[in-house]
Amino acid sequence: MIIDLEPFKKLIKQRCGLILEGLGEEKLATVLAQRITVTKFGTSVEYYSYLQGSSDEFQDLINLLTINETYFFREVEQLRLLTERLVPRLLMQREDSRPLRILSAGCSSGEEPYSIVMALHEKYGDGVSCLFSFAGGDIDTQALAKARSGRYSEFSFRGVAADIKARYFDHDGWTYHLKDEIRSRVEFHEMNLCAEEFPAALHGCDIIFFRNVSIYFDTPTRRIIQQNLASLLKDNGYLVIGTAETIANDLGVLPLVEEDGLFYFSKGQPSPPVPAAEPVFDFSRHVPPRVAAPEYSDMPEGSSGMSLCSPPVVPSLPTPELVASVVALPDPCFTIDEVQQHCCDKRYDEAMALIVILLEHNPGDVSSLLLKAHIQLNRREFELAEASARQALQTDPWSIDAFVLLGLAAKWRELIGEAVRWFKQAVYARHECWLARYYLADLYRAGGEFDKARREYRGVLQLLSLSTVPDNGIKVLPLAVAHSELRFLCAHQLGKLGDQQRMAGRK
Repeated sequence: MIIDLEPFKKLIKQRCGLILEGLGEEKLATVLAQRITVTKFGTSVEYYSYLQGSSDEFQDLINLLTINETYFFREVEQLRLLTERLVPRLLMQREDSRPLRILSAGCSSGEEPYSIVMALHEKYGDGVSCLFSFAGGDIDTQALAKARSGRYSEFSFRGVAADIKARYFDHDGWTYHLKDEIRSRVEFHEMNLCAEEFPAALHGCDIIFFRNVSIYFDTPTRRIIQQNLASLLKDNGYLVIGTAETIANDLGVLPLVEEDGLFYFSKGQPSPPVPAAEPVFDFSRHVPPRVAAPEYSDMPEGSSGMSLCSPPVVPSLPTPELVASVVALPDPCFTIDEVQQHCCDKRYDEAMALIVILLEHNPGDVSSLLLKAHIQLNRREFELAEASARQALQTDPWSIDAFVLLGLAAKWRELIGEAVRWFKQAVYARHECWLARYYLADLYRAGGEFDKARREYRGVLQLLSLSTVPDNGIKVLPLAVAHSELRFLCAHQLGKLGDQQRMAGRK
């Protein structure tokens, strides 16, 4: 069944702000095919008409499209900021005995709000029950159901200390079940971040966490979401966004504040700092170790679950504790595979800290330089990424990884001619580099060079249709691209090229 994705993409963007491009389109096509089969509609047009009028069906569709990548004690430096700075300050300022209200917006399956509860319980003990109230909100009702159940697999922990697990979870041999004293603290609510109205229980927040969610929205939508979240804050409230995306979200909605090397947004005037006490909760134990990577794809145009081509984010430096933990070693006790794994998991702070150590021991190490450029590109540090990739080329002048990185850096900066040159160089060095050829096709299509775009798309399809897909020459970058997804995108774009060419001919 051929499905016209455009009306569905527009409807989803209109109702909840999600951007579905690149591999996001592939996932949308797969999910739509599933739902059309389940609902027993004969055509996508019939299903679209039904979807417009059924809020339940729209919710089922969104549940299948959303990304729920999270784990306990993620970005622990911000939890330290919460427990040692923001919360003590607000407790000192409050004029009544009402509990501080803390909301996790985009809470997914609950790991973030429960981490907040556990961190504050470590500091305030049973006083948590009268000092705080907690809420989580998400558009995905299935994720909310999991959050309410409080049951998690080993993958949700990723380095949580054994005593924390034992203190707050019961293990039945298969899953970890959060103890009721923590699970009962959080109220979960269905929450569309782009909605005009929110549940009354979400208003009057002292602190809102909105982390690692904004990358799925374009800038105008992020501004609307920030305005909505600001409306839920009290006049002296704080908005905490992920460490790697805060500065990119400085959109003029709320004042940006820096404290202890971390950034957050303050609705009112920034308050004087509270002297930091010795942390009760030793967050340094919660630096995630190497774990098995989830299924990972890295393709163009901001598709979900991506790295190189997701909307780029801004840098955050490795925490001093993280750097110190590896600097103290006389020689690296880790491998480049572990750095690649961190990049796959988008744990760029940890990866960069290890890269710093590797380059101290071997400044010309090509793999380290390429992964450094990979991270810098994701952080929107285009010039730094180019410098790292060019440094790698000094040692390996025919590095396909470096050519692709330089092409992507130029593409993001809208230096189209330069991007084309680098991708052509990758194809010249290795004709079978189907990833570079895909990027070339996209650039040609955007520039109206339809014949060239068609040729490259067909070339990619031909290479990926062989019984044994040829090696594309990329050795280091964590680009585990699913061949079926890339074939779908090429076929989809080839189908659209005819319409685009006819429209261009009428102008």
